[in-house]
Parts: sequence; C-alpha cells; structure tokens
Amino acid sequence: MSLVADTSVPASPSTWAGQLAESLRGVFLHRRWITFLVIGVVWQVTAMIANIGLFPTPATVIAVSWQYVITGLFFSELGISMIRIILGFSAALLLGTIVGILMGSWRFWDEFFQDFVILGLSMPALIYALLCVMVFGLGLTAPVMAIILGAYPFVAVNIREGVKSIDKELLDMSHVYAVDRWRLVRQLILPSLLPFILAAIRVGFTVAWKISVLTEVFGGDSGIGYQIRVDFASFKMRGVLAWGILFGMVMLTIEYGLLLPAERHFARWRAKVKEVI
Repeated sequence: MSLVADTSVPASPSTWAGQLAESLRGVFLHRRWITFLVIGVVWQVTAMIANIGLFPTPATVIAVSWQYVITGLFFSELGISMIRIILGFSAALLLGTIVGILMGSWRFWDEFFQDFVILGLSMPALIYALLCVMVFGLGLTAPVMAIILGAYPFVAVNIREGVKSIDKELLDMSHVYAVDRWRLVRQLILPSLLPFILAAIRVGFTVAWKISVLTEVFGGDSGIGYQIRVDFASFKMRGVLAWGILFGMVMLTIEYGLLLPAERHFARWRAKVKEVI
C-alpha cells in the first residue's frame, strides 16, 4: 500500500473574480454607509416635522437629481465647470509648487512669500470670487483666476513643509558620494516630497471646486454654480439641494476613485501607522 501526497493547489481566493468580489463587498458593506443612513433618517424626520413645502424630503430631492442626470443637464454643466477647475487648479498647482520649493529651500524666499501665503490662506473664498467677477466679468477668466488665487497657498504650504522635511544627512551624503542630480531627484527628493504633493493636490483640488462654484454663482452664465443660482432665484429648495448632492457625489467619486488610489499606489513604500496612542 503506497501513500501518495496530494500536491494539488487549492483554489486561491486572490483570483481576479475574488478580488473584484472583495472590492465590491468593501464598497457596499463599508461603515461609511451608516453615516449616509443616519443623515437620511434625520433629514426625513425633519421634513415630516416641518411639514412645509419649502423643506423637501430626501425622495423628492433624489427624484430631481435623477431628472437632471437623465436629461443630460448635469453632465453638460459639469463638463463646463470641470474645464474651469482643471485649468485653474493646474496653474495653481504649478505656481504653488514653485513658491513652496523656493520657501522651503531659501530663507530669503520664505520670508518674502510668507505674508502673501498667510493672507491667501486666511482670505475667504467669497472675496476671490467677487473680485475676479468684478475685474474679469463673465466668462472663463474669472473662475480660473479665482481658483489660482485661492488654491495656490494651500499647495505652497504643503510643498514648503515637504522640502523642509527632506533628510539633510541623506542630502549631504549624496553630495559626498557625487550622486548625479537626476538620480538624487528621482530617488531621494521626489519620494520625500510625494506625500506632501499628494496632500497638496487633495486639499487644493477641494478648494478649487468650492471657489469655482462660488464664482459661477455670483458671475457665471453656465456651470453648476450658475444652475444653483437659477434654482435659488426661483426659490426651488429641492433644486439647490439636488445640485448640492450631485456636486458631493462627484467629489466623492474623484476622492475614492482617483485621489485615494493614487495616494495608496505612490506611497505604498511608506510604513503604515495603525495606532498612535
């Protein structure tokens, strides 16, 4: 009688189908849905207690939102707003990165730009929106300039802190061993700055969204902010809330579908802190 070892490999749950199922399970069974459920219940109860036509129920707002989606109005206005946001934030990211590198590298530039950056951080977004509409009028220039003025300080602060956090001993050692500049940038400077760059993108992009909508509300002839103003002028609370919900859904989609996966991918080499205290 002979014993034969079973060398067959059991089916691994890490196949593409298993990974897809696990991802979907993580999305639909995540604890964050409890938050939305609580908000929906409180909203419904408040609407029932108020019992006035001004404050719509969640079902009414969702129905209006769906109407905006299926008619294509939402996507057309979103496309217009996205063009303005991408143009403005790209310029703000470039300007903020340059200013942040200068501030983090040289004391003269740090003192030179410090007050401008602090004022930029503390200035309400409403001021940028109103000033740019008054100066540039309707059209593309006003929201783009407002986004640049409002978003670049957040980028600059993050980049400056990233530059200051680069390990000086590693830089000195690289100079001692005559490491070429491109290798130094690629293997030391960029990995050190990457978490700060990603943080700057996430914060700055959120600020850009808000400023763009504000500018469109006060001086736009198209875009999501303009549609909010139209519904507000007609005193349509359900329309204003519908645009707000659609706006939030787009932001969550960008956050969880693009920015967060990018951060996990590029910062995968960093050790994860599970517990601070």
